[in-house]
Amino acid sequence: MSGSEERSRVEEAPDVSTEGRMSVMDHLKELSGRLKKALFAYIITLAVVSSLPNPLHPFGGPYSFYGYNFLLLYLIRVAEAVYAPGYKFIAIGPTDPVFAFLDVAMILSLLICMPYIFYEVYGFVSPGLYKRERQAVQKYVMPFAILLTIGGFFGLLVVFPLVMRILLLFFSPLNLANLISLDSFIDLLVLIPLVTGIAFTFPVFLIPLVELKVLTVKQLTSARKWVYVGVALGVSIANPDPTDISSIPIVLPILLLYEITILFAKRIEKQRDKRQLAQTV
Repeated sequence: MSGSEERSRVEEAPDVSTEGRMSVMDHLKELSGRLKKALFAYIITLAVVSSLPNPLHPFGGPYSFYGYNFLLLYLIRVAEAVYAPGYKFIAIGPTDPVFAFLDVAMILSLLICMPYIFYEVYGFVSPGLYKRERQAVQKYVMPFAILLTIGGFFGLLVVFPLVMRILLLFFSPLNLANLISLDSFIDLLVLIPLVTGIAFTFPVFLIPLVELKVLTVKQLTSARKWVYVGVALGVSIANPDPTDISSIPIVLPILLLYEITILFAKRIEKQRDKRQLAQTV
């Protein structure tokens, strides 16, 4: 091993001077502390989100709760008017309205707290990472958040309305009343953006593997047909739409992201080849 390679490995090595002095209990104590901070931040955010008033009409009115208009209740009523015009929500059980309120509040609070949760998790694992691994994590945290947000809004604004329209088409042929279970509606409203948001983030996991030489462009391209079939099949199974029509706008962006991932992987390998060639000259 040359002197330059030796220095490079030393520079990239984790901070073992600190790690060596920490026992297993010290690690567990640090992890517990960081998890508590993340949990407290989530609880505080949940309390704030749950208690925010409707800025348009904070007090009084026919829809107020003891004279107070919650923002979340207002958003649920807006969702009813936008996504199911002409239909009305019904509660199958007495706890349905409460759980609908809590489900929306918990998901919104989690999305708001996610950057801080990532920060605490990264703070715990970063001392044990090599320098290039820390740089890779830092480089892909922001793209992960952006893709998650884009996927969530795509599911909320494109996929969810399409799924609702298709599902509501079955009401008339079966002579059903224009009534929708509040619990089922909220479940779909939360599930679809969550699934599409997570589905949009897969390039963030594939590209670092290419940088670390775990995956190659050849492997990604050869697996293309299996990825296409697997994505289509997975979306079809997870999609509540029995006609699978709404699966098309979900599958196409995911496949497009896969092709973009291959393009980025080619660029990474090309730059790596150039660096290796320059080092040999």
